[in-house]
Amino acid sequence: MTRAKNKRRSGWLKKWMVWLNVVFVSLLLLTYLTPHVSASSWGWLSMLALAYPFILFINGLFATGWIFFRSGYAILSIIALFAGIPHHMRYIKLYTHSDKAICQESIRLMTYNLKGMSMIPSTEEKNINEKIDSLYAAINQLNDLPDILCLQEVSSGKEIAARFDMDYVIHAPKSSLWLLSRYPITAHGDIEGEEISPSAMWADITTPQGTLRVYNMHLVSNRVTQTTEDLIQNMDIKKENTWSNIRFIMRRYRHTTQLRAIEAEKVRDHVLQSPHPAVLAGDGNDPPMSNVYHLLSKGLHDSFEERGKGLSTTYASKLPLLRIDYFFSTAEVIFKDHHTYPLHFSDHYPVSTGVCLNKSTGS
Repeated sequence: MTRAKNKRRSGWLKKWMVWLNVVFVSLLLLTYLTPHVSASSWGWLSMLALAYPFILFINGLFATGWIFFRSGYAILSIIALFAGIPHHMRYIKLYTHSDKAICQESIRLMTYNLKGMSMIPSTEEKNINEKIDSLYAAINQLNDLPDILCLQEVSSGKEIAARFDMDYVIHAPKSSLWLLSRYPITAHGDIEGEEISPSAMWADITTPQGTLRVYNMHLVSNRVTQTTEDLIQNMDIKKENTWSNIRFIMRRYRHTTQLRAIEAEKVRDHVLQSPHPAVLAGDGNDPPMSNVYHLLSKGLHDSFEERGKGLSTTYASKLPLLRIDYFFSTAEVIFKDHHTYPLHFSDHYPVSTGVCLNKSTGS
């Protein structure tokens, strides 16, 4: 009798596990579609882009578990995982292409959202010069001092430029966007955003390889970071406050995603119409599985996809694999490398790349 009960329980458990597996396979397949779903119509679906690493991991656990128990159900998650390989490689790269012969001498670019330099340690909280010295020392230690530096969420652009020995500095009005350069800037402008601040600024820079147009973007922020961190830390489905926070995050994320989608199209169209080879750098505030990323990257090249290796994380969060800081380029620009440095001077990490202008198509 006991054996029969145990067998029935085991059968029911297996059925529940199969159905749960089907749910997560369906979620993973749906996640693959999110880049192509309009944020203006289905903005809430972009939440799946944030959950993608969890959904991917759980499908990996299901596949491993079924294989361990020698069950044919493993094929469910295995097929779903293999179907998304191009998507996975926007987050994780086990190898990178390298062709140094094409790109010997490069122009070094870095993008960094500094969060107002509030996380840079100093003996006195308001000692900006000390913070800037610490920033310079840390980046100098990386042996990757940039020729062109795109900054977001900072107000001391001129002081930073002086410390980094950069003579050319521009600032987008009504924003925290700064673009610093060792090379002369011959023209510049900004792109109107969906809120008060511009969504991006641009500069035509005279480099040793020719004129390069560099865009520095900061698309509309979600401004739900603290609420999300608190929710993850103190999740209790029995409390009304938990559900209130969830509703707030979903409403806010849907609204800002729709605004970012509009900004992303404007910025990308501006880049594609550039009279010079162009690089788009900065904080896109959405991961690679999002509709915003799809709109931004359409017709452009992604430095991580072309030259990255390892994990792509650019944002320090309890949510894993958050890549929201990017380098994109037009066809005339060749990426030499891609680096993300785990420097904890902000909630973002600095991202660096070297670029060359293709002589056959350069300006």
